[in-house]
Amino acid sequence: MIESLNTEPELVVEYTDPMEGFKGWLVIDSMAHNLCAGGLRVQPGLTRECVQRLAATMTLKMRIAGIRADGAKSGIDYDPSSPGKQEALYRFIRAIKPFIKQRYSMGPDMNTTMPELDAVCSRLGITSIKTAVARAQNLTPAQFKQRTALLSRPVGHATLGKLRAGSGLAASCLGILEYLGIPAGEATVSIQGFGGLAAGAAYFLNKAGVNIVGLADREKSLISSDGEPLDISSFLSNSVDGIIPYTTSTGRYGRREEIYSVPCDVFIPAAIENSVGAQEAATMQVRAIACGANLAVTPEAEKILHQRHILLIPDMVAGCGGSLSMEGLFAPDHLPSVEEVLAHVESKTRHIVQKLLTRSQEDKLPPREAALRLCAEASVYPGTRPYGSLTTNVEPAAPEKKTLWKSRSPRLPSRYINGHACPSV
Repeated sequence: MIESLNTEPELVVEYTDPMEGFKGWLVIDSMAHNLCAGGLRVQPGLTRECVQRLAATMTLKMRIAGIRADGAKSGIDYDPSSPGKQEALYRFIRAIKPFIKQRYSMGPDMNTTMPELDAVCSRLGITSIKTAVARAQNLTPAQFKQRTALLSRPVGHATLGKLRAGSGLAASCLGILEYLGIPAGEATVSIQGFGGLAAGAAYFLNKAGVNIVGLADREKSLISSDGEPLDISSFLSNSVDGIIPYTTSTGRYGRREEIYSVPCDVFIPAAIENSVGAQEAATMQVRAIACGANLAVTPEAEKILHQRHILLIPDMVAGCGGSLSMEGLFAPDHLPSVEEVLAHVESKTRHIVQKLLTRSQEDKLPPREAALRLCAEASVYPGTRPYGSLTTNVEPAAPEKKTLWKSRSPRLPSRYINGHACPSV
């Protein structure tokens, strides 16, 4: 199964907590550029192999988006409901602090938020979890502060920072509908998940006039029972901690697994990895899937979907809204508006979707393999700013890897650090 540009990550930092004994990892998939980016998650049962795969997916997102940065990911094997979560995050982030200051642009991921991560960094004397961007982009502290402040600006029920990834996921869905020739106002969509990513996608799709007929959170599903779209605006206003409120007079509540049986044009898995397996892929009544969550569809399920002629937009495309929002925020010479950042995410995502589906059709390949070909063809420009036009006539470097194949079996990374981060990196 093709799934990455690299045969192994370039750097893995493994952390063992001295107080509670849990493990944590920072994985930098590639170091071809000055900057790497990816979120930090708190997840029980998290493994080094999972973090490595997530970091590899981040590199693919950067390549297909044309951003001159590399993929990374971090996380701890920890119960997010534990009262010790914040201190556990503090100790882990303290260990990887040198990377955050110099190379690693951290973001929120599963069971973390930007405010709580920034609060930890503030305790450690770091101005922002994205301070490495200022270094790589050659921004003054004032310029960096001015731009990152936009992430706190209100958008709908939340802020730009909270909705930026969801805006890209919604745009990928709209791109699929455009490709299929289905007007937004006539389209039906169901969404698995109601956390930050899923709720953001629901907000923008609802705003575009798409009919959302199914939702699911970690406890239940809510399915339209009369053909009418669900009241998304009300749910977004009243949702707490990613849970769909019991406030509707339309639709019916059921088991969370019932979301897979909702007939619709596009299904969006936006919760956890491996949520669509072979069984679901064989029975779903959908025309397309947009993978918001990383690694949402198993390899076996992808094969079945391709055999059933169900379009699949892989996570490296549908999930790159966060990365594209950083480009929209930091690439312009002027201070962009919130509307300009969101417009950049939508237009570029839809362009990538059209390019991907056209390539898939022309080469007669499943969309993921077509996307990987596009990633492999992307130029790498070491030593340049990650966002915006190239300031000089820089020649691209030779391809960083010659193989597109990556085994799912664990391999020893070329650089593996057991314990605290190495300050020299």
